[in-house]
Amino acid sequence: RSIINSINLTALEDFPLINPGDDLADLIIQKLTQQNIHLDDGDILTVAQKVVSKSENRYLDISTLTPSSEAISLANKIDKDPQFVQAILNESKQVVRHRMGVLIVEHKLGFIHANAGIDRSNIDQSLNQVLLLPEDPDLSSEKLRSTISKHFGKNIALIITDTMGRPFRNGIVGFAIGSSNLESVVDERGKQDIYGNILKVTQIAVADELAAAASLLMGQADQKKPIVLIRGYKFNFSTSSNGKDLIRSEEEDLFR
Repeated sequence: RSIINSINLTALEDFPLINPGDDLADLIIQKLTQQNIHLDDGDILTVAQKVVSKSENRYLDISTLTPSSEAISLANKIDKDPQFVQAILNESKQVVRHRMGVLIVEHKLGFIHANAGIDRSNIDQSLNQVLLLPEDPDLSSEKLRSTISKHFGKNIALIITDTMGRPFRNGIVGFAIGSSNLESVVDERGKQDIYGNILKVTQIAVADELAAAASLLMGQADQKKPIVLIRGYKFNFSTSSNGKDLIRSEEEDLFR
């Protein structure tokens, strides 16, 4: 990879509220055009998961769910609504950890997530709805990237971001749940460090690091900046790599 001395991040201002069925790619194109931003080859667009899920109508009315005995038992242990717990279980492969107020699961997509990534923030709470992750974030990334890339005639990459907590660390950080047209994990094994030592385990989670940087501008409250353009980062294009490459298998996971 080329040496990088600086990168530039620009959040699109005043992005509209997204409703089910909205053409998200077209709205991104409109905002880029309104703000006189012309994409270049090598640009990276980062898109918050929430607007993707909203456009794909991933809303769920949890009042329609009938809690199982497992959901009721877990709800009593962690002091959560049994219907909400059932929604989490429906989106999960297995429960990894739980304690009062916290339910950590392996999502069907492979992520280890609190509450299976189900969101209640920045949606109308009066409707008893929650928002699920996209069904296929990598496919969503590819569709968005392809449409936007064709419009501008530029070779770009795109990352769908979410936030998560981490073992042994406080606070949440941005991470990539889907990506298109970039090498998500760069393998540095076999290369030399500054002292000539051979690197044996180093793999760089490029998509996650870019997602975390973009998350600083996106914010988590009422910022209304779900789209961030990253320019100047010299990444490796890849049509075969995607967000799934970032998921560590259970066999290699020291925390499970």
